Amino acid sequence: MDMVRGSLMHAARLGAGTAAVIAVLGLSGCAFNPLSTFTTPTIDQIERETVTPTVSDNALVKPGTLTVALDTSDAPQAMQDADGNLTGYAVDAARALACRMGLKVAFVDASSADSALSDKKADIFIGDIKSAGGDISSLGTCLYDAAAVFGKTSDGESPSVSTDTLNTATLGVQTSSASQEALAKQSITANQKTFSNINECFEALESGEVDYVICDSTAGGYLARLMGQISYVGTLEAPSTLGVAGLSSNDELCRAVSDALDGITVDGTLEAVHCVWYGQMPYDLTAKTVSGANVQASDSASNETESSDGDASDSNGDSPSSSQEGAITDDDINKLNS
Repeated sequence: MDMVRGSLMHAARLGAGTAAVIAVLGLSGCAFNPLSTFTTPTIDQIERETVTPTVSDNALVKPGTLTVALDTSDAPQAMQDADGNLTGYAVDAARALACRMGLKVAFVDASSADSALSDKKADIFIGDIKSAGGDISSLGTCLYDAAAVFGKTSDGESPSVSTDTLNTATLGVQTSSASQEALAKQSITANQKTFSNINECFEALESGEVDYVICDSTAGGYLARLMGQISYVGTLEAPSTLGVAGLSSNDELCRAVSDALDGITVDGTLEAVHCVWYGQMPYDLTAKTVSGANVQASDSASNETESSDGDASDSNGDSPSSSQEGAITDDDINKLNS
């Protein structure tokens, strides 16, 4: 399988990114002249390398292909766009994994690791794997999720918020959501305005009707990246995880997937994919917690209450999965693809 050398590096890794640009443009060893004329190479000029598959066909459901199962109702991790194409963070993460392994990629819909892997419908499952057991093993984590706070930026900077600040503010939340449970566990008794979905919460934040929005971090990050004046503020609880699972009896595949996941994490690929889907929200949600929040107190609660966040429907009219809070609309997906 061909792979463009140095593709999909995170923009924050300035040193590596600059080196890759210099290599592509043939500037290595030359003094930099700010008045120089730069040209973009054509497709035929891009240096490619052949990636030898890291796993044998005998270890795969389909030869030469990494077959990935995921829950296609779990927007924005996996969803169908207006044209019926599968898209989302988990989809792009799976593509990056397959590319790293020198394989093509195919997708199947599954609600759990057990249903997808035990019947050998797929090689791996990406999603909620905390309830998986038996012959199913966790191969690593590719996403963190938690109840989080979003607010308006000031002079391009995210607001600094504490639990005391939230207690004196007007908060936008989805009706009967896990976010309300997270607020209660932090003893935040602020004035709450409830909305039927997260889209409406963010519209209220943008108009000034509410001071902050409390919602699932992935749904919030997905919407916030489309709104220049709204940003991620911090989490209210310890994050849950989106994991990668495989059959432990398939040792060859498990080792190859685990190594590939480590690779795309270390080289910045996974963080770059995260940036595309969730904007400036950090990959590591533990890096920014709301001041005064007892994150350990709500760790188990976040997993137990996620199922209450499914009142709204996703863009296809189906009920969201237990890990999703709020609706991601066709309009949001179209903005991403425009």
